[in-house]
Amino acid sequence: MTFSSDATTAAGGEDHLWTKRADGSAPAVLQLHQSRSIVESLWSPDANWLIYGTFSIQAGVGDILAMQVGADTVPVPLAATPFSEWSPALYPHGRWLAYTSTETGRPEIYVVPFPNAGRAKWPISTSGGTEPTWSHRGDELFYRDGAGHMVAAEVKTTPTFALHRSTVLFSATGFAADFFHRQYAVASDDRRFLMIRAVGGGAPDKLVVVENWFEELKARDNGRKP
Repeated sequence: MTFSSDATTAAGGEDHLWTKRADGSAPAVLQLHQSRSIVESLWSPDANWLIYGTFSIQAGVGDILAMQVGADTVPVPLAATPFSEWSPALYPHGRWLAYTSTETGRPEIYVVPFPNAGRAKWPISTSGGTEPTWSHRGDELFYRDGAGHMVAAEVKTTPTFALHRSTVLFSATGFAADFFHRQYAVASDDRRFLMIRAVGGGAPDKLVVVENWFEELKARDNGRKP
């Protein structure tokens, strides 16, 4: 797994990318060092590309870049403009990249080809958009709009990319949201969402890992059926 950490800097310094075996059998190694903090990262399906987002307190310097592992150490800009770009989400087969940009003055969702992002760009949202993620089939792009609704944008990918239609699914205003980190997960059938609801009481947060939770959820659903 790859994650952001400021382990090599003083407190409050920049975050860099580290990679560590998921089973914990070896120490984490420094994957990528940048002069700006790296707040997001993901690997392409073929593990040839490491895509990451940078962040700074200065306006317009959040960019999305990629590094071709083992081929070149020079980052390739995917979305690097005077505006801020974040939340990269790669198509299941790696052909398209969705992300959020403030180029209109508010966050909106866009899609570009990957890795040749400069060839074209398609706007997806029109009333605000954050936290994009692709359906497992690749025919929909989910995101949260400016009013807090979850939206499904149906797309066509042949002969070229095109937005077909967008449908509001439900209100997600009562669930956790974050501009830079997606706060929900989509089931493998693309019909259910796992979201985080805030709970009062002042108890400290803790991280809980549940293995095979979709299978457990299916078993409980079957148990309630007559």
